[in-house]
Amino acid sequence: MCVGVLTACGGGNSQKPAANLAGNWQIIMDGNIKAPSGFLLQSGTSLDGDFLVSGNCSGVGPAQGQLDGLNIAMTVNASDQTLSFTGTTTSEGTSMSGNYSFLGSGCGGSEAGTWTGTQIPALNTNFQGTFTSGDTPGLVFHFSGTLSQGSNTGASYATLSGNMISTDAPCFTSASVSGQISGTAVVLNLTNSEGIALGKITTTLTTDVTSMTGTYAFVNFTVPIACGSDFGNVVFTLTPSSTM
Repeated sequence: MCVGVLTACGGGNSQKPAANLAGNWQIIMDGNIKAPSGFLLQSGTSLDGDFLVSGNCSGVGPAQGQLDGLNIAMTVNASDQTLSFTGTTTSEGTSMSGNYSFLGSGCGGSEAGTWTGTQIPALNTNFQGTFTSGDTPGLVFHFSGTLSQGSNTGASYATLSGNMISTDAPCFTSASVSGQISGTAVVLNLTNSEGIALGKITTTLTTDVTSMTGTYAFVNFTVPIACGSDFGNVVFTLTPSSTM
């Protein structure tokens, strides 16, 4: 006799609910350097956004997709090329994988393979940065600060803002930070309190948002900074901001 919940007796709809895929995504196409990245918005089972496609014929274009339970089908059109992705997502919506096909008009021949996608958590963080100069042998200095990520608008990137301070840096001791994130790619622009450019940091973020590594360039040819200029490598250690 069936008197309990309908699904317990074999009735009802067993369709798995669609995962929540809204957010920042980094896609890796096995054997291909294109590595699309960008932000998705989700309405029910429909996905929309913009993705940056790197490599040959790089560009930005719309991403559109559809979910059927945990199954996904998505296309990205950028710079005369169409990337088609099919596969499955995890129920948490943190990753997805499957098969891709690539059709490029003027961007190379057709191609097919496997792909994986990772949703990158929002970059709301405190950081400690170690900077190693490539200009001055033996020069190592440090900055600490915060970064906050702007809202997801379905663009190929989200904005970043924050600040950083140092007690041992030779070029400047504080800076305002503005920048962008797309997938795991992070670019930070530095200015002083008067809005004068101090330099740029270009990094790659780990998918678990615990560290970033990359390069820096502190230079302003119009309004020289205290040290003249400095270039080198940087490693950031990240911890979630308690205020976010």
